[in-house]
Amino acid sequence: MNDGIRVTTSHDPHGTVITVAGELDMDTCPTLRQATAAAAANGAPLHLDLVGVPFMDVFALHLLLDLPQNFQQRQAPLTISGFQRQPTRLLTLTSSEHLQLRCAPPRNVIFPPVFVEPSGARIGA
Repeated sequence: MNDGIRVTTSHDPHGTVITVAGELDMDTCPTLRQATAAAAANGAPLHLDLVGVPFMDVFALHLLLDLPQNFQQRQAPLTISGFQRQPTRLLTLTSSEHLQLRCAPPRNVIFPPVFVEPSGARIGA
């Protein structure tokens, strides 16, 4: 495991939850890519929680842009939540706001994520 990132995978009756803590960049993205590939392979719904990611670069952006396609091919729902300020800014600057499903709320406030269905349609807001 890379020292710059902590990726925790857990399973519940609703699917797989991957929680990420640390910076997502060229050096740390392979760790997350491995975890998401394993989740996609099992066909279960995935919730990716990025509330612990204060910074991400273009490598992370590409990883996130590829995720919906990987899950659509397997007909598995995908949710992404917890974008902090800098990742949100990156999404805005690159016109990738469709990935910004939910900005990171304060830790004691929980907002439901927006779901991306296998068809690519968004449900909820």
